[in-house]
Amino acid sequence: MIARDTLEFVLQRPQGFDFQAGQNISLKLSRLLYEDDRRGRRILSLASAPHEQDLVLATRLTGSGFKKTLVDGPLQKVELGGPRGKLLRDESGPAVFIAGGIGITPFKSMVLDALHRGLAQPMTLLYSNRTLADAAYHKLFAELGQCEGRFTYVPTVTRDDDAEWKGERRRIDASFIRDYVPDFNAVTFYLCGPPAMVDAVVEILKNENVSQQRILSESFWGY
Repeated sequence: MIARDTLEFVLQRPQGFDFQAGQNISLKLSRLLYEDDRRGRRILSLASAPHEQDLVLATRLTGSGFKKTLVDGPLQKVELGGPRGKLLRDESGPAVFIAGGIGITPFKSMVLDALHRGLAQPMTLLYSNRTLADAAYHKLFAELGQCEGRFTYVPTVTRDDDAEWKGERRRIDASFIRDYVPDFNAVTFYLCGPPAMVDAVVEILKNENVSQQRILSESFWGY
């Protein structure tokens, strides 16, 4: 468990299974312990970087038969499809990642990949959660933000009664983004999270005259 109601799980990486940071896979369980309305199949972003030995994924636990089986029925064979997805980082200029909740997973892959390869590309991660307990991989990103000059980490916790949190509390709007991204036209934006959040940020960026070519997004429907 890497955050509240958030499970990280690891798959043995099949020989010859190559992927790019930010891509996703379809995953089908071979045996369901509980009924599931999608027959034990989900599309999940890879949280691991391409250079890592295993495939790491993370998901919110919603009570579905698929998610309950992940918890109670490990050590089974699974069927993988992919990799696929077009949320791929352009390495030619600065990158700004905007994540909500479990939408953080592809950006973990991208950040670790860039740092492992020694890219000079500046990266900024804006990460929104209701509470600090909901923030998956927060400690990892906080440590990277302290020791990696090319990576800036800006978490925000939006629920007012989370007394543990002393940092940003604003929702990610135009003013918030502008405070950490001085020039909207000098970066490429990558968005991932709940559909309502992703759609809202896309509209914000369009209203700031950011071209569609520099806005890449992916929504997590139902987790």
